[in-house]
Amino acid sequence: MPELLNDFSIRCFLLKVASRCNINCDYCYMYNHLDQSWKSQPKLMSDKTLLATAERIRDYTVNKKLDRIAIVYHGGEPLLMSTDKLVAHAKSLKNLLPDVTVEFSLQTNGILLKEEDIQKFQEVDIQVSLSLDGPAAANDRHRLDHKGKSSYAGTEKALTLLEKYPKVFSGVIAVIDADNDPKKVLDFFAQQSIPQLDFLLPDANYLTLPPGISEDPERYLRWLIDCFDYWFDRYPGMKIRTFDAVLAALMGVPSETDGFGLGDVSLITIETDGSYHDLDVLKITGEGTDLINGNVYFNSIEDALQSKQVAKHRLLLQKQGLSEQCQACPVVDICGGGAVAHRFSEAGFQNPSIYCLELKGLIEHANQRVMEQLQNEIDQQANSAVYFPPELLPEYESVTTENTALHVVMNDFKQSQAIKLRTVIDNIHNIILSDAVQLLNNLAQDKFQEISIQPAVVTWTEVMQKDMSGIQVHDISGKIILPEPFYITKIADSFNNLNDWPKIQRDDKWLRMPFADKIYFEDQVAAERGVGVLAKALSLISQWKPLLLEEMRLISPEIQYIRDLSAHPDKVVSFSDNSVPGALYVQLIRGDDLIAVEDLADSLIHEHRHQKLYMLQRVAPIVHADFPLVASPWREELRPPSGLFHALFVFVELLDFWSFLEHSADSKLQLKALSETQRINGQLQTGFNVVEQCDLTPHGRQILGILRTRYLELYHENNASITTVS
Repeated sequence: MPELLNDFSIRCFLLKVASRCNINCDYCYMYNHLDQSWKSQPKLMSDKTLLATAERIRDYTVNKKLDRIAIVYHGGEPLLMSTDKLVAHAKSLKNLLPDVTVEFSLQTNGILLKEEDIQKFQEVDIQVSLSLDGPAAANDRHRLDHKGKSSYAGTEKALTLLEKYPKVFSGVIAVIDADNDPKKVLDFFAQQSIPQLDFLLPDANYLTLPPGISEDPERYLRWLIDCFDYWFDRYPGMKIRTFDAVLAALMGVPSETDGFGLGDVSLITIETDGSYHDLDVLKITGEGTDLINGNVYFNSIEDALQSKQVAKHRLLLQKQGLSEQCQACPVVDICGGGAVAHRFSEAGFQNPSIYCLELKGLIEHANQRVMEQLQNEIDQQANSAVYFPPELLPEYESVTTENTALHVVMNDFKQSQAIKLRTVIDNIHNIILSDAVQLLNNLAQDKFQEISIQPAVVTWTEVMQKDMSGIQVHDISGKIILPEPFYITKIADSFNNLNDWPKIQRDDKWLRMPFADKIYFEDQVAAERGVGVLAKALSLISQWKPLLLEEMRLISPEIQYIRDLSAHPDKVVSFSDNSVPGALYVQLIRGDDLIAVEDLADSLIHEHRHQKLYMLQRVAPIVHADFPLVASPWREELRPPSGLFHALFVFVELLDFWSFLEHSADSKLQLKALSETQRINGQLQTGFNVVEQCDLTPHGRQILGILRTRYLELYHENNASITTVS
């Protein structure tokens, strides 16, 4: 047997707080497969076992020096245990681990869920995931109560309640029935406010075959591909964990699901009697999941993880532990052989997944669709980039008096957005007969173009256009952004303040809607409080590069003050997003005080620079392919090549800005600027080396050369300055 590292850690603890269920789903791996050990388990986990479990988890977390763990309350139906006991257990774990982030979740059919339960869960941050297979007809194929009656009404009620509490609602898990129309299932879920959807193939293996597969071997493959295509074309903003995992794996991102990708054992199950078990879905093999090294009363979690069954499971998650057929498969690094339980036969686990056809077919089809889309985008960008002369790129990157390149790009943006806005107005003219429509239709072309590129108008136009095509747009939490035809009145009103700059903290929901409640926007009181610091920040930018303010006026008309309430107080937060082009989202308040002038100036320059590159990318693509993902010195997680390219475009400019501040009369600011330039220098060196290896377009390669030349000039200037000071 190949060697495995003995010193591995798990971070997830699945607690079977109930071993019974109030409904009887015919596909349930716990009650309706080979393993029937639930019959000998206590119905509920006792107070004594709950306490012992918490203490064992505490001991393991402290010994392993973990900073983050996850607790999953499971069943059966976990809500058969009282909500107060679940909440009390969560509180006790938080008290036992005050310096550890403990993430709590609960999987339920929702029938017993009441609004007061959700409110209690919200107090201790217990996330709730709902089991629901689709509309009533789809759900009632399998999810019936013990009398054979529908369970849909109770689950639908829970769904309605959970949608009112987005901080608690984590998503929906649905089991696939190939007899259900995938389009109807997706249409149903698209009408709900679901943060994430997860489609699961029915648990099966070579002993217990998937329903109907003997008669029709390709039924699940057809369903997955039809569902994927409908999602990819119509609901691409909907978060579907199954499909997202495939697309992420194609780009080299490690999978977060046990159905895709290679990995290691990451959780342990604790049953209602306190006994330690392996992944509970392995019950469908009939081999049992109990671990030799016992239970919470007599054994530590570390002891349990040394059991032979865990070692066997760990090997099955490694490439060398797969069947020979899997190891030779071209998509093995993406599917990882599929879920372990789905590989089982009388001879053991040395088989491809019973869903091998489905996994391989979905991965290959998804790859084909992605490559087709990328090629279409490249072709479109290439067509629009033909007229953009490469010799204008040095001028575009710089800040000059007459930036012809910048005006070329902006004029193209104005023309294309005006056409889109005109199309939307013509469409809603049949719905709304108003003075606003007439006013906009009568505007001179140059004024109409100016209105069409206002950030909120661009966002609104995009949503309206997609709605006209039958495509829904989702915010970052997965909620559908509804079209709003009557916003046209507000657009017409904006004609009177087109030339105002900057527009500060305007209460326009189309500037904020894409970000749901994930971003905290400051109120008007804070905005008024920040008038002085903003004026000083803009003045500082003007001292450095007076023409940059004119460029910002042209590209970035909106400033929105935001705050990340979960961020470290020393961290300055800002962002920009191409869904709202021309809006700069920057932090104003830091702790109880206003942000430092130089930090606000940094944020404004930073986000404007992103917007400037976004604008260029409309006519001059910078990458051929935005994968595989690459390491970035500015982020812990991997990033697409275009994201790292953006970072280089931004930080070369910021290196210039902080180099200017090194000559400040303020000695404290000098020291801060010196520290910033040294930090950015090192990051840029690493970033350039990585991006050099990426699949850049000729435009991208030329811009990279411009940035590197500028960086080297600044680097030598800084070193000469430091030498002189020394």
